[in-house]
Amino acid sequence: MDVNQVVEPPFNKLLGFQVTEWKNGHVRIDVDAKPEHNNTHGIPHGGFLCSLLDVACSMPGIYCAKPNRVRRALTLSMNTNFVGQAKSSKLHAIGRIVSAGYKIFHGSAEVYDAEGTLLATAHAVFKYRKGSEDPEGMSLEDWNHLVST
Repeated sequence: MDVNQVVEPPFNKLLGFQVTEWKNGHVRIDVDAKPEHNNTHGIPHGGFLCSLLDVACSMPGIYCAKPNRVRRALTLSMNTNFVGQAKSSKLHAIGRIVSAGYKIFHGSAEVYDAEGTLLATAHAVFKYRKGSEDPEGMSLEDWNHLVST
């Protein structure tokens, strides 16, 4: 899939997340943390990292290779561990599928800074939204109709 065709929620764009790799079972998301993303110590806020981890855990499970089709999921739970402090504002997250069934999937992700320092890890459980259980997803038209009703 062309990562330039990724339909992202406005929240992801607001935070500056950029999907640079995406395929079935894998995603890479790059972001340049801005001062407004930092805590009082001048490093990326834990809530910012949690948002990045949530997206990185979910995207491998909602990949759809069919053009103009989408899959969506809801986060049911996420466990996060903070393990390091960023030494740069350039961050990236790597996400992957741990296991997947028809309605539920598990994902994991890690966030690193530009120096390769591991900052945080997460494991999350997701439920496919109606119409997203099929790996071929649903048409954008059907999705837009579903969310507008």
